[in-house]
Amino acid sequence: MLSKRVSVALFGFVLVVLMACSFSVGAQRPPQQAASQVPPVLLTAAAQTVIAAQNQGKPTAFPPAVLTAAAGTAMAALTQNAPPATSAALPPTETPTPSPTASPTPTVVPTPTPSTPMISVSVNTNCRTGPGDAYDRVGALLVGETAEVLARDPYGQFWYIPNPDRPGSKCWVWGQYATVTGETASLPVFTPPPTPTPVADFVIKGITVKDCSGADAFFIEISNTGDVPWQSFSMQLKNLTTSANGGASGDVFSSTRGTCSLVYDLSSIPPGGGAYIAYNGGIGDHTQRIRFTVTLYAEDGQQGASLTRVIEYRP
Repeated sequence: MLSKRVSVALFGFVLVVLMACSFSVGAQRPPQQAASQVPPVLLTAAAQTVIAAQNQGKPTAFPPAVLTAAAGTAMAALTQNAPPATSAALPPTETPTPSPTASPTPTVVPTPTPSTPMISVSVNTNCRTGPGDAYDRVGALLVGETAEVLARDPYGQFWYIPNPDRPGSKCWVWGQYATVTGETASLPVFTPPPTPTPVADFVIKGITVKDCSGADAFFIEISNTGDVPWQSFSMQLKNLTTSANGGASGDVFSSTRGTCSLVYDLSSIPPGGGAYIAYNGGIGDHTQRIRFTVTLYAEDGQQGASLTRVIEYRP
């Protein structure tokens, strides 16, 4: 009785399997539609039942070849009906972010600062308002002193420096005896100021009287305090005691005084120099008041720029 029930069950399962396979083969379905309309659970049970019957070795209504074919068909249907294996999505591999690498700090090469030009001299050198002897002397750069060079003249012969003798002012020194150290190529070039107009001047420093056998000789001492050499002179005398008048003129001067033999040995009185104008014309003596009016000229023959000074002799 039990064998009969098993045969009936097997027959039903085989029939279901064959029908499912038949429907699966005959039906035209879309490619992406499932291969079998039989639920997978039913196919699985059919396959397991067939295999169990074969293993028990019990007689069935179906030959073993039919059971084997039915089991294979059920397993094939299961395989076709199985959803395609989906590979597990692997988590994206993170590309490691490179750690920031500190860029080496560029080495700053300092631009060399040109050394400050300095000047010194081997001989005491005048410092003037301009580059040349025509300008006034306002100081001096002495041996052993140094000064900063501020500028130069267009010819590179004079240097413009702070005045060593007058803080806050500037002046020019001649480069003949100078030594300059440091960078001078970048120094500004100063155009020399206009040459100052020469100033003509002199002073009468005094009068010396020499007794020369009744005819006194008068020596008027002259000092040139200007910038113009004096080349000639004229002199007017007035005896204030006797009202007598006299005069003299010449293109030469005397370098001595105190002798009755008048010597005229100087052709001019240079700036800063001195000389004497002598007179022994007998207009008076050392006991009388005499006024001397002296005029000096910048050119020979009593020509050119002139200047007059007056001095009075008093006994």
